[in-house]
Amino acid sequence: MLVEELKERWWKRVTESGLRGCKVVVSVRGLKPEEAIGRPLHGDYPILRGREVLIQAELEGAIGQAFTDEPRRFEGSLEDVHEMDLSSNGERAVFVAVANATYRYLGLVGNTVHCKDEGPETCGKKIAESLASLVAPETRLLMIGFQPSIAESLSRRFKNFRVTDMDPENVGRVKRGVKIESYEVNREAMAWSDVVIATGSTIVNNTIDEIIELCKGKLLMFYGVTIASAAYEFGLKRLCFSEELRNYFARRY
Repeated sequence: MLVEELKERWWKRVTESGLRGCKVVVSVRGLKPEEAIGRPLHGDYPILRGREVLIQAELEGAIGQAFTDEPRRFEGSLEDVHEMDLSSNGERAVFVAVANATYRYLGLVGNTVHCKDEGPETCGKKIAESLASLVAPETRLLMIGFQPSIAESLSRRFKNFRVTDMDPENVGRVKRGVKIESYEVNREAMAWSDVVIATGSTIVNNTIDEIIELCKGKLLMFYGVTIASAAYEFGLKRLCFSEELRNYFARRY
């Protein structure tokens, strides 16, 4: 699994950086909605409805975050994290948040903290603008994991746009002008698509390996803070409208 490979690469960086024996305590806690996302312009984000929680790891002042539907508290050393077996969403979320904090501490990644207030709406618009500059309006675009502002902005730019999601409260409903399909059609939807944009939390819910496998030969991008360290390690395209993203689009992939 990609998350297991990430753990091994992370641990190698920890040991090579001399962090293994440090008396470093990593504290992970679920953030309250306002802490995590502030007060966005709309109230339809999953975190505001209690469907997901953003957990946060702090390592020597460096912060890493990850979304999960199974939040749990954790406090311990990096060695304790390395001993986790990553068999549940909760354990994977703790590890990913810690990995993101570690990579931020080492100066390898940025944008490991979720944007707040009007940030998500602005991000959605910029992502849509950037994608529209890369691919034609008739491109068959699939979004895996409903993010309201991104979905709304993309639906205005692309004629052939589909969204799938795991949340039963979303499936079958029209939100932000988009009808949301069940994640159960992901395999068919990926075969249909030309371009896929997927939530970075797929590394936590353990669906990322299948997505990468089924999207070979397609332009695949992940959005959000959760995927930060994995995107760095495996060269995955990441949308988190930062300096990193601007440089990526400047290269005109």
